[in-house]
Amino acid sequence: MSFQKSIIFFIPLLVTSCVGGATTINSTDGSKIRFKSENVTCKNSVEYPDYFGIGFSGKRRNVECTANGVRTFLTGDRTNFSEKKICKVIDERGVEQDAVISRNNKNSFACLAATKFRKLK
Repeated sequence: MSFQKSIIFFIPLLVTSCVGGATTINSTDGSKIRFKSENVTCKNSVEYPDYFGIGFSGKRRNVECTANGVRTFLTGDRTNFSEKKICKVIDERGVEQDAVISRNNKNSFACLAATKFRKLK
């Protein structure tokens, strides 16, 4: 194969491997989880009354994010990874509320990936 033909073959391969958002998050067990932007989604739940809020009356809505990726262990073994977490709680105006559930999930893989890809609005 000539040099020109090999360059023509190599450039599309390089472009497709670099284009598209992907991120890798390290786990505490030494494994790494790779997420692509198209495999991370967030959606708003239905509104519900805030029965337990202190000083806030109205309705709330959970923002639930799902992240699907590939987990690579220290041994090199790979497996599918999927996680769904409530990453944010908002009021009826869309203002983020200080809720225990979203604080506890802030450092989860799903919420970190959603934040990295700017899926949380």
